[in-house]
Amino acid sequence: MDRGSTFYFLSPRASRGNDKAGSPRPELLFPRRANNKRYVVPLQPPPPPPRHRHGRTAPPPQAAEARDWASLPRDIVLDIFLRLGPREVMLGAEFACKPWRSVALEEPSLWRRLGMEKASDKHWRWRHVGVEMAMKLVAVDRAAGECEAFKGDFDDEYLPNLVERGPSLKCLHIDDYYNDYESYEGLVEALMKLPILEELQVYFSNIIEDRDENMLQSICKACPHLNKLILMYAASFDLECNEDEYSKERIDGEIPLMPKLHTLKLYECELKGEGLKAILDSCPVLETLHIDGYFDKCEMDKELRMKCARVKNLTLPTREWSDIYDVEEEY
Repeated sequence: MDRGSTFYFLSPRASRGNDKAGSPRPELLFPRRANNKRYVVPLQPPPPPPRHRHGRTAPPPQAAEARDWASLPRDIVLDIFLRLGPREVMLGAEFACKPWRSVALEEPSLWRRLGMEKASDKHWRWRHVGVEMAMKLVAVDRAAGECEAFKGDFDDEYLPNLVERGPSLKCLHIDDYYNDYESYEGLVEALMKLPILEELQVYFSNIIEDRDENMLQSICKACPHLNKLILMYAASFDLECNEDEYSKERIDGEIPLMPKLHTLKLYECELKGEGLKAILDSCPVLETLHIDGYFDKCEMDKELRMKCARVKNLTLPTREWSDIYDVEEEY
């Protein structure tokens, strides 16, 4: 036997069979020489570099080149900022470099339409209420009087500042309007300073005090050129009480002529027959009317039904106040 030849012997563990998974262990076979001495198998040489079809060796991959983000054209940076949104720009992106900062400060078109929704972090929002409000006012300032649309939450303290900085507003969405004194005269006075306002949406997070006229009447007088109006009054679960423990906003009076209003939506209110008639008579181009809350169907006469028939999209309340007391009697 050639003493230099190599044989393969099973290790003692090989007689025990395979491992639990059923596959042989890699250490079961050991290369040994005939003299029973261990033999180290040399490592295999690395594979040759890939070649093209014509036999030439492919060049090694190039390392990624460092990019100079500060040299991006202003229109590209402006497009990036528009995709990010005002909060992300003001809290981080504009501090990347001086050219990006100059775009944030010198491009009023970036701040023409602002959506400043509440921060997703509830704890941060409650700890930094003043910071949030200040950011909104700064964003409107950067529009240089050209801000056309704003969406966010405001109260009587900050809303006058918003109106003063954005007199050209055409669209205003107030996600959460709160007043400790349950008085909304400040809101009406602020809206009167927006002469070209076309779209208004307000969510009232607390009860509106009893007044000589309802909020719908006051807003229509302050903004006669609206084409879309959405008012959402606080519901019982917002106020943490039962339906019979507070009075809903009554829609029961006349409103001024609204020649351009084509969409009107009212939520959580008490609709009366005279209020519905006033809406239909004062809004000649009304196409969508959605009212949620309570309405006594007995007040719907033939004349009122004919007026409702000309509204393309009509939704009226299906609940009545008597339904609440009927449920209470059952319990």
